[in-house]
Amino acid sequence: MRRGELFELSDLRIPLTPTQKETALRRIVDAAHLGAQYTYTIKEACGILGISRDSIDYLIHTYRVDAVAIGTIYRITWYSLAEYILEPGDDLDEAFYEYIQSQSRPA
Repeated sequence: MRRGELFELSDLRIPLTPTQKETALRRIVDAAHLGAQYTYTIKEACGILGISRDSIDYLIHTYRVDAVAIGTIYRITWYSLAEYILEPGDDLDEAFYEYIQSQSRPA
């Protein structure tokens, strides 16, 4: 990185295409099914999802991706990655508010 720049352009990645999503999902589920890999490091998850480390940290700290903290190291579960690939736009707050609004209010 040259001096004075905040980031490198190579750090910016385009979103996954539907074919890439399907391939990544199949790879994750097959690895778990065979017992080869149940958790992923932050770096592996970034590579699979095609996002930056800051983005994955944000997803973990906003509870959109489940992770297990072992000391200072995070491991992301395979089912959490698969869930995020299937529905990346799900927002827990939005679902919660929809549920609250659907409940009947006392008169």
